[in-house]
Amino acid sequence: MESKDWVILALLLIAAFVYWAVRRRSGRIAGKTSAKSNPRARAILEESGYEILKIKPTVTVRMEVDEQPYPFVLKSDFIVSRGGRRYLVQVQQENKQLRLQSKLVRNSLLRDVLAFRTDGILIINIKKETLSQVRFRT
Repeated sequence: MESKDWVILALLLIAAFVYWAVRRRSGRIAGKTSAKSNPRARAILEESGYEILKIKPTVTVRMEVDEQPYPFVLKSDFIVSRGGRRYLVQVQQENKQLRLQSKLVRNSLLRDVLAFRTDGILIINIKKETLSQVRFRT
């Protein structure tokens, strides 16, 4: 084989790897891309400059305990983007305000951000029409 054949082979392998990596990352989160879901939440997000990427996203997590599989599904309301960052969105329907700093809420939010691999999470309170952004840093 000549040197140009090796270069072509290397380029094909790199292209195949990039295709595989992109497909694996994008295929991980299921959800709809267009649907009539919670029009008030959509309006709040769009008015704030967010682009809706997925509606009702779900991700399947595969947990093993002593080599026994226990898969489960995590669900949320939206995945949006703005300024090159992706955010998970949870819509809060109740009147009472969540205390985002509480241990249970904090653990739940961190779990979801890590599972969906987003840059943060947005909490929308529909009744008060507020939008709170939560980001985690280590």
